[in-house]
Amino acid sequence: MKKATLLPLVTLLVYMIANSDNPARALQDTESSQDTEKSSVSETQEKDGDSKTESADEGKETQESVQSESDSLVVEEEATEKHPWNEAFDWRWLCPTVMSGRIVDIAVDPRDDAVIFAAAASGGLWKTVNRGTTWECVFDQYGTTSIGDVAVSPSKPDTIWIGTGEANNQRSSYWGDGVYKSDDGGKTWKNMGLPDSHHIGRIVVHPTNPNVVYVAALGHLYSSNEERGLFRTRNGGKSWEKVLYISPEVGVVDVVIDPRQPNNLLAASYERLRRAWNFDGNGPGSAIYRSQDGGDSWQRVEAGLPTGDIGRIGLDIFRKDPKIVYATVSNQNRVADTTALGGLTQQEDGSVELSIGLSVRFSEGVATVTKVAENSALARARLKADSELISFAGVDVQSSQDIVDALGRLRPGDQFRLVIREGEGTREVTVTLPGSVLREVGGEVYRSEDGGRTWVQVNEKPVGGSPAYYYGQIRVDPTDDQRLYMCGVPFYTSEDGGKTWSGDGARSVHVDHHAVWINPENPNQILLGNDGGLHITHDRCKTWDQFFNLPAAQFYTVSVDMQQPYHVYGGLQDNGTFGGPNRSRNPSGVQVWDWYRVGGGDGFYVCVDPTDPEVVIAESQFGYIYRLQRSTGERKGIRPPQSDPDGLADRYNWNSPIVQSVHDSRVIYFGGNKLFRSRNHGDHWEVISPDLTRQDPSRIAGNVPHCTITTISESPLKPGNLLVGTDDGLLQWTKDGGNSWARVSDSLPFKPLDWWCSRVVQSRHGEGKAYATFTGYREDDFRPFIFKTTNHGESWIEIKGNLPDEPINVVAEDPANENVLYVGTELGVYATIDGGKTWETLGKGLPRVAVHDLVIHPRDRDLVVGTHAKGFYILDDVTPLHEISEATQEEEAYLFRVQDAIKWQMVRGETTSGDRKFQSENPPNGVHITYSLGQALEAEQVELKIYDSANKEMMKLEAPSEQGVHRLVCSFDGGRRTGRGGPGRRNGGSALKPGRYYAVLKVNGEEYEQGFEVKPDPMLETGK
Repeated sequence: MKKATLLPLVTLLVYMIANSDNPARALQDTESSQDTEKSSVSETQEKDGDSKTESADEGKETQESVQSESDSLVVEEEATEKHPWNEAFDWRWLCPTVMSGRIVDIAVDPRDDAVIFAAAASGGLWKTVNRGTTWECVFDQYGTTSIGDVAVSPSKPDTIWIGTGEANNQRSSYWGDGVYKSDDGGKTWKNMGLPDSHHIGRIVVHPTNPNVVYVAALGHLYSSNEERGLFRTRNGGKSWEKVLYISPEVGVVDVVIDPRQPNNLLAASYERLRRAWNFDGNGPGSAIYRSQDGGDSWQRVEAGLPTGDIGRIGLDIFRKDPKIVYATVSNQNRVADTTALGGLTQQEDGSVELSIGLSVRFSEGVATVTKVAENSALARARLKADSELISFAGVDVQSSQDIVDALGRLRPGDQFRLVIREGEGTREVTVTLPGSVLREVGGEVYRSEDGGRTWVQVNEKPVGGSPAYYYGQIRVDPTDDQRLYMCGVPFYTSEDGGKTWSGDGARSVHVDHHAVWINPENPNQILLGNDGGLHITHDRCKTWDQFFNLPAAQFYTVSVDMQQPYHVYGGLQDNGTFGGPNRSRNPSGVQVWDWYRVGGGDGFYVCVDPTDPEVVIAESQFGYIYRLQRSTGERKGIRPPQSDPDGLADRYNWNSPIVQSVHDSRVIYFGGNKLFRSRNHGDHWEVISPDLTRQDPSRIAGNVPHCTITTISESPLKPGNLLVGTDDGLLQWTKDGGNSWARVSDSLPFKPLDWWCSRVVQSRHGEGKAYATFTGYREDDFRPFIFKTTNHGESWIEIKGNLPDEPINVVAEDPANENVLYVGTELGVYATIDGGKTWETLGKGLPRVAVHDLVIHPRDRDLVVGTHAKGFYILDDVTPLHEISEATQEEEAYLFRVQDAIKWQMVRGETTSGDRKFQSENPPNGVHITYSLGQALEAEQVELKIYDSANKEMMKLEAPSEQGVHRLVCSFDGGRRTGRGGPGRRNGGSALKPGRYYAVLKVNGEEYEQGFEVKPDPMLETGK
């Protein structure tokens, strides 16, 4: 038998146990692995038997090479000349596209309307040259992928401008790093400055001079700064002038230019400030400004326009007569209202507020009371938060429109009844409609016929985006000034110049609309961007089509189950919660229809019972947790009841953490401002902590739920050993299941100014060892904060090493090597192999995207990440990282443990024809083999072969001889590669049937061996 890699005794014992179904073969395997000591990591703490023999390494690059010798094998190699360990792995894009993501702006080449640019809120800039049949992301490798606006130069259409940093003011609106320009249609880009503008609302280019460009910059979202206002360049971006500036709190959100007299401009300023606990989206600084000299001077326009508490303003010029201008204005001044209904006001927490002092949140057709105004009639009737509103004035309630319809039949002083479900019972509450209440004026539409000098309000009823800060576009049909379109929750249309509006402009597509483009040559053709992606109509809003091949999914979380193949789950921004397989038996890959919906709303944490993948626990925003039985579709709300019926309402974060115990999958932990525990999948709850936050009254009084738990970790070594982090910077630890708690954030080496704790993780490599990360993103602080403790938080050390200035969202520990850690930041994934002293970008093929969550599959050892931009990505088989260290790379040769693999039965399944589709690629149909060389060698000095259990040579692989780490894929089919459009080629290797095999690396006469098993498809074993 060949000379083998020596494994330490503990690892050998674990390996023998894992192969105890064939002790003789296991003993032979261990005897064949004893010459060079390779691993120092014990995996005796692993719960899963299949995972006990797995080790990990680091990587390299991928290239396909073909060897012509008769007994060689076609191999897919992943390596560069330098072969850095961190580049040994290739990310595999899973996406999916069935739900897409937020599109915030659209631009079209004026020469060819088949060329479309779609700007994703956090997923870069996408381009199609064939009207959406196929898309290419042309901007995802630069300083950011958050886009505010895209503009095509009218007189030089190959010049494209991008303003980075989304302008929609959401909690998920990422900052940018300035303005980018491309002179070759989007192939290459150059940053042209304004790096501190952070959020750009609009870019307009002079109609005949491509060197003159105006940029509307909103500035920082979470703090004041000077680089905001309207900027102008007259030399193509070489230098910029700030031509309109109001204050460090007021930016510019929109600007329009007269296409006939381009010295005439209108700009909309906007005063807003977001905090983690509050959003102030209006003020006296919001206004319209006018310039007649190309921006050299400006006058604030007040004739006919409101002043005071004004929110976001949107502008558009009528193309046929530029003197006609429209503006949508969010008038947030409060006035007395003597009508039955003062309108519904969308709240920051996703609920709607009624003028009678009641706030209600709608999800899956259920109306839940979120707030009852103090001293109101409803409060006196003992109406409580978390009760369910069943009927309102005789109308069954399933949506806010039902309440609008009911109130429309009432008058001040009328009495009506509410039917409320509380717990298992229902009761009726009689309410008298008040005679007068204060309400916001609401959305207004104004028209100017003199180029913006004077304005007249045209709408009869409030109309517009709600909340207004999230919308802001109004568009005029280029051929008819009476036909208008406006973005909001619905897509509004008007046929009478804005006097009346209909909200059914796009009923068949996703709501929350942000961007509109109307074809100037054919106004029946309209492109519409919203939270669900990009849509098109060819018959002026009668019917719509969605581009299901535009991958822009914005995941907040990721989780996996234990099926074969395993499924990946995640919660999305405004697109609910979805799950789907990580691979398919269809050789074409994972299809759109392989994904299934778990729940609605904004999706976040998902927990799938490892013993029964049909049981899924998930949530929507602000703690609305539910349990789904997938096989029947039965859904049950399992939110804990109010912990103190006479106290303050429990508070839940936008993304409330759910943790399923690794010791008992029926045990669920759920975080509000207190920690809740259920021992039966959420049917009953107990409170196991006091309020674990700072309980700052000023923050609690804000309009965004705050002072909440954001992350929970239970020790994998001891049940009831719990660590939590909060959004106000606290770390709290209990070792006894919640009987007593210790505040351990006070012992941090320095405090990140009470910043948001993004993740806590307790180690499996020692009780009392844990990691904590904080993010200053919501304070415009972009430094990385990561700490480690080994003594239950009595002391902490910082381990950020050489991490770049990117806020950290998540940290994970390698399951077998305590020195290997992974972090996901707002711009990518990094790994360390020395416990945090040095960090490297992990893998190849992952764009610059926000990584919100990551998980290592406990059985398959794939690293799965959820990005808030382009869906899921997977690094297949990271077991080599279990063993990787500087020492392994310095040895003459090192063959890493080879992970067992399944030979999947591939079945040609259904797929769509044509090219307008998106399908995720399957992982390679073979075994990953990874080795490292301490120095560069001649090709003949390195040899890699595969043997079966009878010591028969099955194949010879083409083995790179350069210094560094090399990662190959040994194909199951013996070297046969089936390519698209061809029968494939065979190069002499023998197919690997299910059974035991050995990879033997021979370097300068020395041999290193690792055994692995090829397993049959479990579908064949079970007969399914």
